[in-house]
Amino acid sequence: MTRILTAAATAVALLGAAPAWACLPPPPNTSYDTAMARAAFVGRVVSVERTDPADCLAAARARAAGPSFQGDPGERGCEAFGFATLEPAWIIKGEDVITGPFRVAWNRTPFCTIGWTPEVGALAVALVPEDASTLRDGATATVDAVQQGDPLFRTILELVVKIQP
Repeated sequence: MTRILTAAATAVALLGAAPAWACLPPPPNTSYDTAMARAAFVGRVVSVERTDPADCLAAARARAAGPSFQGDPGERGCEAFGFATLEPAWIIKGEDVITGPFRVAWNRTPFCTIGWTPEVGALAVALVPEDASTLRDGATATVDAVQQGDPLFRTILELVVKIQP
């Protein structure tokens, strides 16, 4: 009887937690992503621009109108997003590619993942992908919020802060 109750309680707990697990980002494979990128650098945020949420909200509502839609349409991701300009502070890889300011897309709360909100003067590790079609319109590099917390990137950021305060 105890085993049945334990199994039932475990099943209820797992079913209750399943929606939360669906939105957990996969663990970052930071070293692989860095190795596969065309270039990688530590950039200092020099400007931040917010984008008008009207198009984002329209796209989120269009996703929700689909016949097979389940869950949050992503309207939360339209609260604060835009572009940030990064000046290279330290080049990790791809010296020939890192030539000037880079524009990266940012989102405080993207759908089902951790967001990143840039602040002027802050540092972030950015990647320039091999395939530019994976970038959002107008972006020239990416900053992955999940990777910013990775021990490899945290160590790199700490070293750059010590070298270039």
